[in-house]
Amino acid sequence: MSPKRDMFIEACKRTGYTIDSLAAALGVDRSTVSRWRRGQTPQAAQRLKLAEALGLSLPELDELLEQTTSSTSTALAIIWPERSAVQDDLFGRLDRTRLLVDQTLSKGLGSVERLELIEERVGDRIDSYTHTPPAQVLTELMPDLLEVQQLAEERQPARVQERLSTATAVLGLLSADALMKLGEIDRARYWYGTARLAADDTTNGRLRAQVRAQEAMLPYYYGRLQRTVSLAQEAQALAADEVCGANALAAAAEGRALARLGDAEGAERAMATAQRLVDRLDEPSTDAAFEFNDKRLLLYLSGTLTYLGEFDRARHVQQEALERYRSDPTLVIDPALIRLDQAVGEAVDGDIDDACTLAVDTLLNLPADHRTRIVLKRATDVVQAIPTQRWERPAVSELRELVAPKKSGT
Repeated sequence: MSPKRDMFIEACKRTGYTIDSLAAALGVDRSTVSRWRRGQTPQAAQRLKLAEALGLSLPELDELLEQTTSSTSTALAIIWPERSAVQDDLFGRLDRTRLLVDQTLSKGLGSVERLELIEERVGDRIDSYTHTPPAQVLTELMPDLLEVQQLAEERQPARVQERLSTATAVLGLLSADALMKLGEIDRARYWYGTARLAADDTTNGRLRAQVRAQEAMLPYYYGRLQRTVSLAQEAQALAADEVCGANALAAAAEGRALARLGDAEGAERAMATAQRLVDRLDEPSTDAAFEFNDKRLLLYLSGTLTYLGEFDRARHVQQEALERYRSDPTLVIDPALIRLDQAVGEAVDGDIDDACTLAVDTLLNLPADHRTRIVLKRATDVVQAIPTQRWERPAVSELRELVAPKKSGT
């Protein structure tokens, strides 16, 4: 469960605003409104407009915004240590009861109305994903996945079934990505497969490309780089020449993997394609899940240039990227990966102590619930970039100890 401003949400409902309509009235992205609902503080200029929209004075709005539930953490036992197994079972039964109630209601309302509620929640999950710890993401997605599955079991018109398959693909992708971050490689692979099956059950070529472009991350971090290239090229074939984020992501993923495989010409060509596509995107730039914009392209350029040995170009890109990400301190994973790219570059370039110090600082400065296996894997890559005969240096030993797999019971 994510922190919510319940009173704020109720105030929006009383004034007739949905997430989308409030965002449109204030001239902001829907992801911005979603973050306000979860506890982020609106900027000063936004607060004035928000107060006017809700018919409140600024002091009344401030009081409303202060009524936020407790902050997030990695798992339910950490977020609410006083919760018992009995309470967890109670909440589980409550979720199942709500599904049964919704099923009964939908017999009168029709599947489309229920599907619209599901799609609104899926939109919220996409908006909040990049700011939310992966373990918490999985907890929140479970009821949505069960509800989609139950609705899909009923006989549905083809148009409704396609929308259900789309929702399944998106929720499956979010689950797979969260599992990948946690290092649950086999489970992530299964969920990517589920997302691909669901996407292929639709006529949406962009969605089918998106699934494969996202899946290409798994073998990049944990598996065979050639598999990343294959998935990225398959995604680009499905997207054809369409200018979209999925196509740009696929090209960038291909370029980054080719750089690690030593194909400099192919990497440069793929990255140039990604840059051309991003330059032509006319979609609003947000940090929602599955969005690929010029800021995220810098992350991929960072890795590509680092593994091409183009350290001066890489440093320029990394500096720009970190400056861009500094505007939203709640986004922590991408900046951490960029700093670890920097550390790999420093290690390869011979600045071993600086590389290890940067990697250690990056890990220790991450919130614990975001210090997941994917980040530790990239920190391990820093160690692997250092000649083994230098591993006994104090700075290297400290990093190695930090990234070493912990034995059970310790």
